[in-house]
Amino acid sequence: MAYIKFLTQAPTFVHLPHWFITDYMPKSLGGYLKVYIYLFAQSNSPAQPALSLESVAHTLDMLYSEVIQALKYWDKEGVLHFKELSDKQFELDFYLEKPKTVPKETAPKLPLSKTIISQSRPEYRTEEINLYMQDSTSVNELFKIAEQYLGRLLTNTDQKILYSFYDWLHMPFDLIEFLIEYCASNNHTAIHYIEKVAISWVDEGINTVEQAKEKVTLDKRYFKILSALGSSKSTITLAEKKCITRWLTEYQFSLDVILEACKRTVMQTNKPSLNYVDSILISWYDAKVKTLDDVILIDKAYESKKQLSSENKHSSKRPQKMTKFNDIYSHNWNFEELEKLESEYIERKLNGGN
Repeated sequence: MAYIKFLTQAPTFVHLPHWFITDYMPKSLGGYLKVYIYLFAQSNSPAQPALSLESVAHTLDMLYSEVIQALKYWDKEGVLHFKELSDKQFELDFYLEKPKTVPKETAPKLPLSKTIISQSRPEYRTEEINLYMQDSTSVNELFKIAEQYLGRLLTNTDQKILYSFYDWLHMPFDLIEFLIEYCASNNHTAIHYIEKVAISWVDEGINTVEQAKEKVTLDKRYFKILSALGSSKSTITLAEKKCITRWLTEYQFSLDVILEACKRTVMQTNKPSLNYVDSILISWYDAKVKTLDDVILIDKAYESKKQLSSENKHSSKRPQKMTKFNDIYSHNWNFEELEKLESEYIERKLNGGN
């Protein structure tokens, strides 16, 4: 059994430090907080005997490895002192004064996002997994379903990672099953790839199958749009997702309208330019476009305007056509003189042309 030795003097009541509540509690995991408060209370109990970490894990409904990880986390944050004296003996001391130093660089840092999980997966022992398989039919059923979807027998590593989805990421079993089915249907059967997807879902606050299905549908839209631009990427950047989301939500364009803009972009630029697509969609948004029929109407109006402009331009450069009335060069003719010349011409003809 592993035991811990308390060094803190035990008062008759539990009083959590205010600085811990305001500065450390908000960014901590629920499991880590549970370990801290429980052991802090135990350390402040009068005549408290040494506790085994196994019994602590059992009381808190946690794994032994999780308790160790939580204590190491708080030690690196500088709010307590946790030291392994031997395989079965540990030393634990809670600090009542706020740490004056920056937490150690090795402390696990929480991502600067809305994630509520630690970056480090707990290290489960094979005995722990076997124990949970014996006690839980749900765990056994999950492993069997996973083998069917992945098309192979699960290794010890596979089992530990899959179990971590439930124990570490707090994903419901039906959500884990949908996750495995989704990844396998896209030819992604590597357990570490599935783990990355699981973490990303939890990071985005997805905790039900319905939410996961909505995300999958939206992701399909993202990749269909990128595919229309000639991109074959299997991942999408935050900037790309933000741009496409704006088209779908702020501009409220249907997928077929966006795909039409992508088609025109490729024809004009011959490259996957999201900026060019965005410029097209902005012009359509300003023109109140909602459907492809609206796009067709805009195209017709544009062609008519273009043709009219071309005709006007051509007409302004064309020389004026001359009629039979103005084919003769203009002079100041004396019509009396013309009549006289005509009479003389007739008289010569009558006299034999002389």
